[in-house]
Amino acid sequence: LQRLWKLNQIDSGLVETRQRAAQLDVGKQLMAELELLKKQDAEVGGKARKLSADLIDLEVTQKGIEDKLKKIDKQLYGGSIVNPREVENLEKEVLALKRQRDANDEKILGLWDTLPPAKEAASKIEAKIAEKEKQISERKKAALLEKTTLEAEFARLTKARPDAVRGIGPGIMNKYDSIRQRMGGVGMAETTRKNTCGGCGTVVPERMVQSLKEEKVVTCESCHRILYYSEGVV
Repeated sequence: LQRLWKLNQIDSGLVETRQRAAQLDVGKQLMAELELLKKQDAEVGGKARKLSADLIDLEVTQKGIEDKLKKIDKQLYGGSIVNPREVENLEKEVLALKRQRDANDEKILGLWDTLPPAKEAASKIEAKIAEKEKQISERKKAALLEKTTLEAEFARLTKARPDAVRGIGPGIMNKYDSIRQRMGGVGMAETTRKNTCGGCGTVVPERMVQSLKEEKVVTCESCHRILYYSEGVV
């Protein structure tokens, strides 16, 4: 039983290593949070970017209007245009351009009010995205390191198993393997000081405890694992 218990500890270690590998946190929750932030950035940041683009467009338009007004002013007062109808048309164009310039000025003033808070909101989200990406990178590095450690532990236990099997009788070995296959890879359980099964918590009757002390093969009445008795188990 002592040999079998040592083998069970190896098998339990293999099961635990597989479980830990399957549950490795590679940052799935963090990545989901990042996707939400990116959606917010598409909305909030997109708004700020559009406002910035609108402001640039208006400023370019205003410059074009100012350049055109200067050109017309030069034509009107430079002596190149003398025909009254042409002069009238140019003056009308000047009025239209000035009205457009005034309307654009109003829009620009409005953008100067709305753009700063929009940029600030976008910057906050961008900072959150950068922080989240940093957390994901760190989480992935930690997961990779843990994966390497688990792989090394799994290889060590796998290598140790054949030596642990040697010396165990075929009868009890077959019984152990059969239980292990049914119980998720763990075929034995240690009894506690309170005489309960360490695998499922079921109380082990005194007669069975006595048989264990006599090093007889006893299985738990509930989970059917082979029980192992030792002093001092919590």
